[in-house]
Amino acid sequence: MVMPHKNKPRAKALLLEIRSDIQHTTAHGIPNIFRARHWFRRWLWALLVIFAFCCAFWQCMEMVMTFYSYPSHEKITLISNSKLMFPAVTICNLNSLRRTALEKNFALNSTLSWNRTSFSSSARDANRCGFFSNKFASEFNRLSEEEKLDMGHQLEDMLIFCTYHGRPCNTSFFSGFVNYKFGNCYTFNSHKNTDIRGKPINGVPLNTTKAGFTYGLHMELFIQQTEYVRDITHSAGIRLLVHDQHATPFPEDEGVNIPPGTETDIGITRIGIRRLKHPYGSNCTDGEGITNYYHDLYGSKYTREACKRSCAQYSIMDDCGCSHWEFAVPPGMNYPKCNLSSSTTRRCLELYEYKFSLDMLPCHCPLQCKEELFDLTVSGSQWPATAYLDKFSSNLRNKGEQLRAIADNQQKIRDNLLKVVVYYQKMNYEHISEEPSITDIDLFSNVGGLVGLWVGVSLCTLAEFLEIVINVVLTMARSCLGTSTQGPPPPALMMESPAI
Repeated sequence: MVMPHKNKPRAKALLLEIRSDIQHTTAHGIPNIFRARHWFRRWLWALLVIFAFCCAFWQCMEMVMTFYSYPSHEKITLISNSKLMFPAVTICNLNSLRRTALEKNFALNSTLSWNRTSFSSSARDANRCGFFSNKFASEFNRLSEEEKLDMGHQLEDMLIFCTYHGRPCNTSFFSGFVNYKFGNCYTFNSHKNTDIRGKPINGVPLNTTKAGFTYGLHMELFIQQTEYVRDITHSAGIRLLVHDQHATPFPEDEGVNIPPGTETDIGITRIGIRRLKHPYGSNCTDGEGITNYYHDLYGSKYTREACKRSCAQYSIMDDCGCSHWEFAVPPGMNYPKCNLSSSTTRRCLELYEYKFSLDMLPCHCPLQCKEELFDLTVSGSQWPATAYLDKFSSNLRNKGEQLRAIADNQQKIRDNLLKVVVYYQKMNYEHISEEPSITDIDLFSNVGGLVGLWVGVSLCTLAEFLEIVINVVLTMARSCLGTSTQGPPPPALMMESPAI
């Protein structure tokens, strides 16, 4: 005799339990399918629930895909501070080499003389003029670092007066570097502890606690126009840059020119920028794993411009076999300096200079994640004033020999001296930060809102469906365990015939 199967009643009981749970679920619409007494109403409710679930699923997928596209937006905050770090200020004489020093250097002086005799019509031929500039820069690049320093303008001769925040400052507040176009450049308030010749200086970053003209950096500078090189320098004055202490300045592409005979006031406003790293749109970097020769040489931080110049130098060294004078070369690189006397080298450099100028080099140079910019407001006036000239001339007579030589000539004073003031316009600054448009919390909140809007599902509703699943699993487990424990019926019972 075969025993009746006991799983069917259990399955039926499970289905009844599931139906009862669904009828009392808090998800809107689903209980109405079972409560409706007419088949037409049941179908209407079923179609409405399916439509609502489809809409909720579609909009939730749109939200998830938007989240994984990593959108961002910019947030601008105005921050007020009682103390701000003063930026670095770099100055370069627009004349790169002193005439007296050039006359002592036979190689460079021969190059200059060759230009005067061969290119007397250079005004009619810009290409030849450009070639001479590169030729002269190439020859200058072949000098030793000590020779370059000696041939440029010295800060001791240029800086005749300096105060910061009302207190005296001097050459010990300036570091420096050699630029291929402007020669010796000097930086006030840099992060370095040594000057242009490697001597210790005051490397403590300076702060300002008040805005305004009185509390800025005041400098009176002597540009030594009598030392300007004929046919090389076309304008007189100072190139000035305001920049972050940890960034390498590039005066050939940045900054403003300060003419002699004027007082130039430069009001600055600080702008801080913070960008998001991958996978957000700016895809910025702090320089990890990216070649930066300016960091290797000067210890400066990563910037996009430094990366592009390092990339250009690497490409030139790899293809042309020499190092270009415009770009940094880190210590230990055994590449000779490029010499334009070789036609092969000249053609190779012209190709890469063209590609660099049009940003065509295959360089991976994303934006920096942290950037400090300074917006400049420049104004000027005649300096020294005519009424002050006599007093000023008297003061110059007590200075060095070169200043005494021009002290009695008002025109030479205006041709050789200038004053510049750099100061904060206000003690607050703009902070521009890139922020995610959708965060993890926003994603969960939006998905929860959409699901709640369309089908009325909340966290408690999900717990109800989880309970149903657990009940099904437990019932199936009990059924399997009960069948395996009971085992087959005894043979004697199987052989019995039913009573009639």
